[in-house]
Amino acid sequence: IYPITQNSSIHSYYHNKDQLGHQNQSFQNRTSLFLDQLSRGNASLLLKEVKIQDEGRYKCYTSSSRGQQDSFIRLKVEAPVSDIRIHQDGNRITCSSEGIYPQPELTWSTEPPSNTALQNRTTVHQTEEKLYDISSSLTGPDGPDLIYSCSIRTRRNQKTATSRSQRTSLPSAAPEGSSRHRVVSMVMVGAAVAVVTVVLVGKYKMQKIASAQHGGAQNQFTS
Repeated sequence: IYPITQNSSIHSYYHNKDQLGHQNQSFQNRTSLFLDQLSRGNASLLLKEVKIQDEGRYKCYTSSSRGQQDSFIRLKVEAPVSDIRIHQDGNRITCSSEGIYPQPELTWSTEPPSNTALQNRTTVHQTEEKLYDISSSLTGPDGPDLIYSCSIRTRRNQKTATSRSQRTSLPSAAPEGSSRHRVVSMVMVGAAVAVVTVVLVGKYKMQKIASAQHGGAQNQFTS
């Protein structure tokens, strides 16, 4: 068995044993046959620790007492969307996922549907291992509370995460009538205090006058 684009084999078996002297180095210690099933015609190859670079077309050559045969196999590799992280910072919502193959697509939606277009910025980065990391952020519109859904999908796999956006609002100002009422109340309370003060002062003055008159009368009576 060997890749179409390369001449080196990924696994060879003949003379009743594995022949790995010319094996492609990138496949070393990752291939094996089901030796106990060869006599029954099962020449399947087991490939472990599959990498994105393994994707491609392979040719398998078999020879037995019944003749020779060439078979072609196309290997497709996929790293599905396994986890989505979504979080909110103020009115900005961010959705991201890592280690995906092939290149994923990301879409936003709301429940209930928003009347305004969702303006988002999405970035995709491919790692050295040929896997894709994807991240997208948007600013929630100023409106009622919405449930935001972030969906990331590949050709065979899709996952969705949701976040509830809550509008942040400043405390509303008191109605004009209420402010006026408080001002009037404060004025009325101030007036009441003034009246009480005047009454107390007037009463005190009257007591002083009465005391003075009473003292004068006593002086006249004594003299």
